[in-house]
Amino acid sequence: MFHNERYGQHANPLNKENAKYLLSTLKNVFENNGVKMLLSYGTLLGAVREHDFIGHDSDMDVMIWQKDFQKAWDLIPELEKRDVHLHCYCLPWIFTFEYKGETCDVDVLQEAIWPWNRRYCLTHLEYIPKSFFENTTTMEFLGENYTIPANTEKVLEYHYGKNWRIPASKSGRVESYVFFWRYAHRFLQRCVRYAKRHWFKKNK
Repeated sequence: MFHNERYGQHANPLNKENAKYLLSTLKNVFENNGVKMLLSYGTLLGAVREHDFIGHDSDMDVMIWQKDFQKAWDLIPELEKRDVHLHCYCLPWIFTFEYKGETCDVDVLQEAIWPWNRRYCLTHLEYIPKSFFENTTTMEFLGENYTIPANTEKVLEYHYGKNWRIPASKSGRVESYVFFWRYAHRFLQRCVRYAKRHWFKKNK
């Protein structure tokens, strides 16, 4: 099921006051109802590197586990009471909430397809090592405590490269294309490695 209303819009920098309210509301509603939410992607990068939202970022990113997806989906009426609305969705991989023009993507961490399911989990964008999420910790961000992966530096290096500490001048929209091709390349590499192993076993 897919609804792509947001992708026809122009990307504008975040209104930090509205963005803070949206992120805080999602965290409190989710966690008060047993849904574990982690900061991710550019929001995690900003929290660790800038101690704030990244200046050129146009939305926010968080993750939840697949086992909590239905529970989170059922909380939409509760979020509506707080003026946080479901903005778009591509189920069951991602859904996006909006408050006064600011949006937050909720990626759903799922078991990767076989044969990578033992080592990786899957979002709508990429395969991510499960080890990144085996342990979590909390950090103070914008006056509240948020859950983040315990090995944060490895996660950020995986997404943004070894120079993740150096702010980029590119817009988030341009970077998203870079990420797409990077993830597609990783996926193809894994397919080739698996095909080689399978072929060699078959022909021994």
